[in-house]
Amino acid sequence: MAMAAAILFGCDMSGVLVHSDIRPGEVERIRISALTEFVPVPSVADKMEIKALVEFIDPLDTQVKSAFIARFELYEFQPLSSNPRGRRLSIWSEQNLNNPGTNDRHWQDFLRGYEFYLPLEFVPQPGKKYLLEVSCRVGKERFGDLFKMQYQP
Repeated sequence: MAMAAAILFGCDMSGVLVHSDIRPGEVERIRISALTEFVPVPSVADKMEIKALVEFIDPLDTQVKSAFIARFELYEFQPLSSNPRGRRLSIWSEQNLNNPGTNDRHWQDFLRGYEFYLPLEFVPQPGKKYLLEVSCRVGKERFGDLFKMQYQP
């Protein structure tokens, strides 16, 4: 009798509402992709730029599109320090991707992220480590990430 009652009443979840704070598609964090690298400028000899790929991640760990404003900065990497940002080498103008057309120009669907080409005013030194930082405003929220990179010709 008890077994029959457990089968009939103990496992029925059909009338129970499950509340979740997970909102798919809403940005939870950002990440600079490992595909970020130093690349030569095709039309100018001895000129380099950074090809940066930024991913917006939702609570389900899926890359999503979003309207945002981004700012990039490049620092010398300072090892063995509580703050790895050494001297700032470059800061670029804010990138406003709140406009759908501008947003679509940077979005790389096959990579599921936003691609930026950041021109450099110097030639990176082979073997030296640098730190790329991105800060993004998505609505009223602010997100950021740091990415350590090294120039290898």
